[in-house]
Amino acid sequence: MKIDVTQLTIGMYVTELDRPWTETSFLFQGFRIRQQQEIRLLAQVCTHVWVDSRRSVGVKQQVIENHAQSPELQPIVAKVEFNQEMQQASPVWHKAHEESLRLLDAVRLGQELDVAAVKAVVSECVQSILRNPAAMLWLARIKNSDHYTAEHSLRVSILAIALGRELGLAEYQLEQVGVCGMLHDVGKIKVPNEILNKPGALTAEELRIMQSHANEGRRLLMSNQQVTPATVDVAYSHHERLDGKGYPRGLDAPKIPYFAKIIAVVDAYDAINSDRVYSKGKSSLESLRILLEAVNSHFDEEIVGHFVRLIGIYPAGEIVELSNGEVGIIIGCSTTSKLKPKIMRVLNANKKTCEERVIDLATTSVDANGKPLRVKEVHGSGAFGIDIDAYRRKGLLIPAHV
Repeated sequence: MKIDVTQLTIGMYVTELDRPWTETSFLFQGFRIRQQQEIRLLAQVCTHVWVDSRRSVGVKQQVIENHAQSPELQPIVAKVEFNQEMQQASPVWHKAHEESLRLLDAVRLGQELDVAAVKAVVSECVQSILRNPAAMLWLARIKNSDHYTAEHSLRVSILAIALGRELGLAEYQLEQVGVCGMLHDVGKIKVPNEILNKPGALTAEELRIMQSHANEGRRLLMSNQQVTPATVDVAYSHHERLDGKGYPRGLDAPKIPYFAKIIAVVDAYDAINSDRVYSKGKSSLESLRILLEAVNSHFDEEIVGHFVRLIGIYPAGEIVELSNGEVGIIIGCSTTSKLKPKIMRVLNANKKTCEERVIDLATTSVDANGKPLRVKEVHGSGAFGIDIDAYRRKGLLIPAHV
């Protein structure tokens, strides 16, 4: 239906604009209106839009969704500043990183898991995220391809805790879901490396062996009396799908444990966002887009919605190319203009190293030639040969507005 922007209401699904999407700040081509601010933004650039009535949400359903999204309407305020929390979070992250390596080595050697040690480091991660999640989320961007499985489990744990905080989970539940994240993939130790890291497509038999890690994880964790049933359930069920087409049991939505639904979202995001032997990691924006496309088939819509808001369209640490060809690293976004990030320029238009300079797109709308300045494209980690962690170590990447 063609709708005048003055007639738009929350719940309508916008499919087309009266101008190209690329000429606007909307990055997702097609979305459901969830708040009045989106209507105001549409009114600034459009006279009318096209709405898909089949994908729009009725009033009763919208009341439910508004209730579910209350954290967005009343943001959870960080208790301490980013720089202060980073001083505490950094040693906690390193301790958790060592523990993630140690626990997989224990499984590989047939030793019993030290679940108490896992719970201890997860508890410290929870406390850091409760003070200010930005520090842990920033540290979780540190990636070493040589330790993918261990670091992936740690990142899933951190992301799950931060997401659980957004979802309103109690502190003890945050600790539970954090442990679930740390241990969700222990079964992969039983999968041969040549299958885990195979560059090409897996054969039917190799796929069966890969998928067996869910059963292997369940078996390993059930043999340890310190492991809770919830942790076993997540290891067993995090590859189930809402439409019943997942594995290993083909459970449908009502039968999948809630924590497994949370882990499924952050597990998929980190896997898509990370470099592997067989694929280059996609940008955070593209990773979120893939999650959104799989809502209600693979993933729970409410959980994905909260996760998108947690990560943000332009998370700190992403590499972006500007409309004038310059390249920079996102260091934050204004709370009032999340579509116009603050960027530290590191490459000039010729993609050569240049003097670092902060560009705030919320206040800088044109480049040196007077042409409109905006984000042209978001790139994955390592794009243009940029080592983000090197800039972080030099103290140049302090996320803003966190």
